[in-house]
Amino acid sequence: MNEEDKNKIKAYSKQTPLYLSRRKFDSEGLLTEVKCPGCKSFKSVKDYAKNKVQIDGIEIKCKLCKAKK
Repeated sequence: MNEEDKNKIKAYSKQTPLYLSRRKFDSEGLLTEVKCPGCKSFKSVKDYAKNKVQIDGIEIKCKLCKAKK
């Protein structure tokens, strides 16, 4: 799979209802809050560690939930 195909998949994935239901964006379209599946609450992007593998570049769980692991 080449880089162009990977980018198409990422672009499509960011438009799915599940992805959009777990994220909040500001008026400019920038990601501001994400719902953590661990504690089930919306938290600021600053409360998440970075992860280049994920679609939006942040970990799935917040730092607190990840530390409880």
